[in-house]
Amino acid sequence: MEKLYKNQSLIYKYFLYAVSIFCIVFFFPKGGKFKYEFQKGKPWQYENLYAPFDFSILKSDEEIAAEKEQMAQAQLGYYQFDESIKASVLSDFEAQFDSVFDDPIFHDNLTPLRLEGLDILEVIYSKGILDRSSGSIETRDIYLVQDNEATRIASSELTRIGELNNALRDELEARNLSALYPQYQRLIFNVIQPNVAKDTVLSKRALEDEFSKISLTRGNIDEGKLIIARGEVVEKESLNSLNSLKAEYESTLWTEKNYVYILIGYITLVALVVLMVFLFLKHYRPEIYKNNVKVAFILFNMLLMVLLTTMVLNLNDTYVFIIPLCILPLILKTFFDARLALFIHMLTVIILGFVVPNSFEFIFLQIIAGIVAILAVAQLYKRANLFISVGQITFVYMLAFLAFNLIQEGSLDNIQWFTLGFFLLN
Repeated sequence: MEKLYKNQSLIYKYFLYAVSIFCIVFFFPKGGKFKYEFQKGKPWQYENLYAPFDFSILKSDEEIAAEKEQMAQAQLGYYQFDESIKASVLSDFEAQFDSVFDDPIFHDNLTPLRLEGLDILEVIYSKGILDRSSGSIETRDIYLVQDNEATRIASSELTRIGELNNALRDELEARNLSALYPQYQRLIFNVIQPNVAKDTVLSKRALEDEFSKISLTRGNIDEGKLIIARGEVVEKESLNSLNSLKAEYESTLWTEKNYVYILIGYITLVALVVLMVFLFLKHYRPEIYKNNVKVAFILFNMLLMVLLTTMVLNLNDTYVFIIPLCILPLILKTFFDARLALFIHMLTVIILGFVVPNSFEFIFLQIIAGIVAILAVAQLYKRANLFISVGQITFVYMLAFLAFNLIQEGSLDNIQWFTLGFFLLN
């Protein structure tokens, strides 16, 4: 018991070491790691790569987005026909008719004039009146839903609110009642209501059904076929093939058979990185190493960055640059010193390099930004200095990202400018 008491500090460090390894590996996305690193615009640095098995070529995000845009433009909208509105309008017409045709000259003809007005409304509503809020449907066909049955019709068969005047004039002229246009116009426009409106829910559901039919692949590559030769520049087609092989490889590698081996590999690599933290503290910061609270604080911040990054990767790896990783060296520099802060930051970035896409680009950007954070002005508790540091870090992020894209794309035309906004959010 006395021996246990004397070594409790060391036992606690072993506990922190084991928990850190467990948490980091637990947070990692479950999947194998493709053994080749490649980037668009850079030469293939390995031997000739042949397809190890049959696999499908995945469509790029741009191709899928273009197909969706084409489908959205060609999709016919669904419009609901409301039968109950006509009855309500006819009732209102009857109620207001006498107040409009109250001149004595109409008294002898009220009944035929009323019937003519009702008949005009029947004709107008037989086509359907389009709601203004449905927007412009141009000259396309639409699906008109009536009694739970969708019928394809030309949009020109519907009457727009703006066309009612002309429709009313035509009907009155056909009935030799043009002289009564002011009375009929006032009455009909008082009671008229659109009875056709766009069903956005049904239209959206139909469009999503069409989207679900989009094939995510185009063509296949047979086993043994050359994918890319040594020294060949990774361009659009070869990049799509390599990304497809990588996705297929990583999805099939994490099987029951390989699970234990991959897990052992992850645990070993993470254990080595975390071990470096303890060795650095023991040899170069012994006063911190002896304080378990400080050691736990350092490991907690590392775990927090790993957790944030893996959560974002699980949602959408496009947003990986939103994660404020440079807050780690800023915090550690404030509580400890610059050398420790940079060392811990680099080890954390190395750990994340196991799981992020384009790991070399990610590691380069984060280490350079971390160095800038370390070299930033002192006395960060002063707000002005803090904003200066943040501005420097953001500038370096953007500059390095643009440099990488210039290498990969060869111009500024295809650069994803919205990614610069991620650095601002960061």
